Amino acid sequence: MTLYISWSALRTHEECKQKGYLKREKKSAPMANTRIFFPGTVTDRVVRDWLRNEPAENVGGMPDMVSSIIERERDAILEKGDTMLWKDKSDRDQVEKECREAVSKIEPALLKYVVPFRYQADFRFKAPIKVSHPAGGTELVVINGYMDIIVQDDLDRYWVWDVKHTRNNEYYKKTAGQIGVYDLAVEIMFGKPTVMSGLLQPLATPMVKRIPTSGEFRSQLMQRVAGMANDVWTEDRTPRADTSECTYCEVKHACSRFTPVKSSGSRRITLI
Repeated sequence: MTLYISWSALRTHEECKQKGYLKREKKSAPMANTRIFFPGTVTDRVVRDWLRNEPAENVGGMPDMVSSIIERERDAILEKGDTMLWKDKSDRDQVEKECREAVSKIEPALLKYVVPFRYQADFRFKAPIKVSHPAGGTELVVINGYMDIIVQDDLDRYWVWDVKHTRNNEYYKKTAGQIGVYDLAVEIMFGKPTVMSGLLQPLATPMVKRIPTSGEFRSQLMQRVAGMANDVWTEDRTPRADTSECTYCEVKHACSRFTPVKSSGSRRITLI
């Protein structure tokens, strides 16, 4: 059976194998409130929709898209059964103001690095590789996910851009693995890695932040993917040893470490 591995799944698996397994089994508890991620979702959707609809003919049009997309995306969250609560009466207006600022500032970068070339927004990718199976032979593993923007320039070179709604100038330090997976996927699918990959972060400095990639890092990522595949095939679901991150884990309710069990007598105990 083909195994699909995304960057999010790989990162979670390496954080805690039990957590990775339970999330693959869709055991996550509903989020208490998606508000923390909402501005980023809105900015991303505005950029995506603008790029898909003749952007060169709608220069300056993104800010006017924000209000309707706020309503559309909030409705979509609620329809899925998740929660999206405003902080207070002024919060919606503040989110709209912040997102209008973000999409206004990002437009020059899009007009320079994306619009003049062939590109695809919200690009869903599947990059297949063969991985040695512990039982012998090889099995197919597919690295999959979404890229915010993939660009093919006039020299047939590939660029990948990820839109980040953040004011943290140091946030890019958390994205090396994500960008590396995109770079690896491009090499697998098109026979060449990216020549430019990075972040478009309109509320941070610099707004265009390039993230270095390399053959060595791609090789390391391949080994990490193979390691996760081996753990899945051998059903290694060992919880992480350190419990400091367990308090707010979204699958804690289903984790074997915290599931009540019976001892040899009748007294109930909880593994910790």
